[in-house]
Amino acid sequence: MDEAKWSKTRFDEIQAGLTPFLLKTGYKTSDLVYIPIAGLTGDNIMEKSDKCNWYNGPTFMEYLDTVELDQRFPQGDLRIPVLDKMKEKDLIIHGKVENGTITLGDKLALMPSGNPAQVIGLLDGKGQNVQYAKPGENVQIKLNVADEDAVKRGDVICHRDKMMPVTQLFEAEIDVLELLDYKPILSKGYCCIMHIHTYNDEITIKDIIRSEEMSEKGELVVKHKPQYTRSQSKIICRVEPKNPVALEKFQNIPQMGRFTLRDEGKTICVGKVLKYKPYVKGIVGAQTHSAEDLAKKMAGVTITTAAPEMVYDMETGEMKPKKADLGAIAEGEEDE
Repeated sequence: MDEAKWSKTRFDEIQAGLTPFLLKTGYKTSDLVYIPIAGLTGDNIMEKSDKCNWYNGPTFMEYLDTVELDQRFPQGDLRIPVLDKMKEKDLIIHGKVENGTITLGDKLALMPSGNPAQVIGLLDGKGQNVQYAKPGENVQIKLNVADEDAVKRGDVICHRDKMMPVTQLFEAEIDVLELLDYKPILSKGYCCIMHIHTYNDEITIKDIIRSEEMSEKGELVVKHKPQYTRSQSKIICRVEPKNPVALEKFQNIPQMGRFTLRDEGKTICVGKVLKYKPYVKGIVGAQTHSAEDLAKKMAGVTITTAAPEMVYDMETGEMKPKKADLGAIAEGEEDE
């Protein structure tokens, strides 16, 4: 605001321009708070500024102290998206604990590959050795892993007995923001880049199941299985990533189930995962203990199993024995 000489006219102009956009992306009026500040001089950040006599609200830090934090679940399933890695004496993984608790010595799996690993060292955000880390903490994890080259940004660290789901087809609720000028419609087959936790890859819109748009008269128009949709609409659609991706339903772990879609460097959509179809080719996400079994194979232990083939129920979130008649159901029809 110091650049605008603390002009209330400019403050109102910014507020009037941003509010409609934020409301269309899903925010409510009660969620929006505008505070005039100057970062370089610190005005209205810690203490109230006498340069802005027309503003009587809280300072930036006063307001932050009133914000309620999202609930975290230290006893939940461990989820740590890999942000970066570096190789010193040991392989060190950088990431943030989004859910659950990681402890020194934990036996882990890296999804979606299922590669087994074990914690041999744990450092907090300040580089100090710790015994464990809880949700919200940035950590550096020293890992013992068989294939260090297979560990990459976008992988998710989890415990072997509670492995993260992997999919190559999921259903999502998406808010379409502003599409590109020369690509003004979003339809079946639309390709762009998805960013979810630390992972990004190309995706394709496989089907649009439902759309909600505002007509020129300001009326809400709901369409089922439309051919396409435009900017400023809300849709439920099926999304097909180019490669298998580890994710969660938004209702279970929001941090691992929300994403953005970008096209040519522009954010065109924001969305959340509603349900998914498990990826069951090979060991990737096929069964809960696949990483543990792989670790046993690496140790020379012979594994024999007569367990029935399991399928994932997208509605209940449970693994169930595969029924014989499911083999005739084509992909995309499993939840019709």
